[in-house]
Amino acid sequence: MNQELKRKRFLMLSAAAVFVALLVLFYVLGSVLITVMFSALIAYVLLPLANVIVRVMPWSDRRPGLSRGIAVGLIFLLAIGIFAGSMVLVIPPTIEQGKDFIDNFPTFFNSSRMTIERWVGENAELVPDEVRVQIEENIAGAGAILVDAAWEVLPNTVGLVSETFALIIGFATMPVLIFYFVKDSKQVGSSLLAPFPKALRPYLVDVAKIGDKAVGGYLRGQLILGAIVGIAVTIGLMAMGVPFAAVLGVIAGLSEMIPIVGPLIGGAAGILVTLATAPEKVIWVAVLYLGVQLVENTLLVPRVQAGTLNLHPVAVIFVIIVGGHFFGIWGIIFGPPLVSMGRDVIRYIAREWDEVPSAASESENEGLEAGEIDVSESS
Repeated sequence: MNQELKRKRFLMLSAAAVFVALLVLFYVLGSVLITVMFSALIAYVLLPLANVIVRVMPWSDRRPGLSRGIAVGLIFLLAIGIFAGSMVLVIPPTIEQGKDFIDNFPTFFNSSRMTIERWVGENAELVPDEVRVQIEENIAGAGAILVDAAWEVLPNTVGLVSETFALIIGFATMPVLIFYFVKDSKQVGSSLLAPFPKALRPYLVDVAKIGDKAVGGYLRGQLILGAIVGIAVTIGLMAMGVPFAAVLGVIAGLSEMIPIVGPLIGGAAGILVTLATAPEKVIWVAVLYLGVQLVENTLLVPRVQAGTLNLHPVAVIFVIIVGGHFFGIWGIIFGPPLVSMGRDVIRYIAREWDEVPSAASESENEGLEAGEIDVSESS
């Protein structure tokens, strides 16, 4: 066998092994690196906007550093304005609503169950006894599971955020990290590649580009969709006078990060609260959630996600179940895109396995010895 082909195969497998090792490292050190990872994720989301601003500057070719600094500064000014407005108009009432929502969660379920039972009783002649008994048993069982899970997860989550001083300090450094991640993204990419042998770097870049599309593109799209869904649900519920509209909007936006089943979770929370507080509006609330999902899936998902996962819904649900069991919320959010990335890396290796390296690829390898690298430049 051609020695160059053997070498290429070894380097491809080594690049894949490096990324697996990095994933394991991030998982083991997740609690320590959480602020760095969040900063990198936010910077990754902002990179396309920064690139667009830089491209419209007439002096960007002559002064790329200055152009990028100005672009990041403009983004930060916009972010500060949004944050300041949120601190005054959005965050305080949302926090207050969140506290009331957590305190009254069991009451919401009991009230919604009584509403359903009353409706079933009023239409008893239309509902067979065995069906009515089954409905009541299912509601009671689901409610017990939901209440137990909420009271087990929510206090632990609140306690983790509020009691960890180091985490608070870490989040205080996030603006600085985000600024440098966006401003010096190319240098950061080059620095990450620097410890590895020069021959390995092109294959690491190839795998990183696959990850940029499968994982990065997916997460960026989910964040954008979550923000849009959360805002739309909040405005719609407020217009209908449904209590806890801001909290339900946050839940809808966050649950959007969970593929396939996330919208069902967000919608169930809204219907639960509506049944408990304003049952006469439950049909309109259901129409609102269905309408938001219809618009999202018809108009937004094809443009924002552009088929980044390319996984069958059954496979996505299976990954969510397994990932949630072994890795909790992180497995639910990151499981599907990581599986998609793994599949694409395997396809990449299979496609290149028998391709003998060309002179062009060798010169590209040498070109990576110096210069700045930004695997997200295409974003």
